[in-house]
Amino acid sequence: MASLSNDRMAVLSPTLDVPRVEDMEARFLAFWRAMRRTMHGRGRKAQLDYAMERKAKDLAEVALQRRLSQSGLATVKTEARPGVIVLAREGGKLSGPTTPDDVHHLVAALHAESGWMREVSTWIMHQMLQHVASGGRGLTLPPVILVGPPGIGKSHYARKLAELAGLPVRMIDVGAGSAGFRISGTEKGWATAQSGLPVETMLATRVANPLMIVDEVDKAGTAHSTRGTSTSLTTSLLQMLEPGTARHFECPYLRIPVDMSRVIWIMTANNLAGIPAPLRDRARLFILPNLSATDAIAHFDRLTVGCGWETERDRCRIFIERMSRRPEGISLRQIGKLVDALHGPIAPLYQ
Repeated sequence: MASLSNDRMAVLSPTLDVPRVEDMEARFLAFWRAMRRTMHGRGRKAQLDYAMERKAKDLAEVALQRRLSQSGLATVKTEARPGVIVLAREGGKLSGPTTPDDVHHLVAALHAESGWMREVSTWIMHQMLQHVASGGRGLTLPPVILVGPPGIGKSHYARKLAELAGLPVRMIDVGAGSAGFRISGTEKGWATAQSGLPVETMLATRVANPLMIVDEVDKAGTAHSTRGTSTSLTTSLLQMLEPGTARHFECPYLRIPVDMSRVIWIMTANNLAGIPAPLRDRARLFILPNLSATDAIAHFDRLTVGCGWETERDRCRIFIERMSRRPEGISLRQIGKLVDALHGPIAPLYQ
């Protein structure tokens, strides 16, 4: 494997960089041509006949199978091998801010988008500045849990962070019931055998630090297979959240080790009590309140600049302030409906 550039890291063993059978065949043929030219000059005797070309194909196939077996790729499905080989050869890109100015611009954009998450944004800024100052590459964060009432934009905030940092992002919905499998993957023999979303995303994007959003982690449960085996969200997540085990994670579907230590995990929850204790112990926890009237109105104003009559906007502001004083507060979805009423369905959807 060639040396990696500064913005990449090895996430797969370099032994998985197996040449194509066509390349192996070409090397056999090139060797024989050179040998025959040495023996016979450049005349007709130096040319390869059909039997030698056929033998080159056979030898290349034998050599390929040997390399596949030695590397561990023999157990990987043929259609999955090209992605694995390219990632082993090139490494995974580390995306994110590279200078303090990049960090400040990213955090400023986050704050402008979701000012009520200022505590989270400030923490992210400190984490990134320390990482950049130490010569680190790519965005890196410890696991995070955002706990707060529904409708305040927790998942949207995580997606915006990924967008600003140039990271691929995937959403894992705990409510679907099979979130544990979607995180760790399932081994061959299952009806839906596949890699987990983190590995799948790394292979598809060739990025080593994708951002995974685990939505409603307080609804964590256990999923069962038809064979009677089971997996829980907590079990699947813990092996990803612990740096030591994440660095040597073995994909149960591909059966090869993958360095998952740079994957970024942001979990969301509505209820603190429902979050399993092992997850709380391994993540930075933020308890987020309802939207204040000031933040809710500022968000509304940002979405309605130059839109509608000012009297209509004032009525909306009064409604937002009144709703903000209620125990359940006001959600971004409700603000979005007010925006829709002013200038049509162009407001973003929040979860």
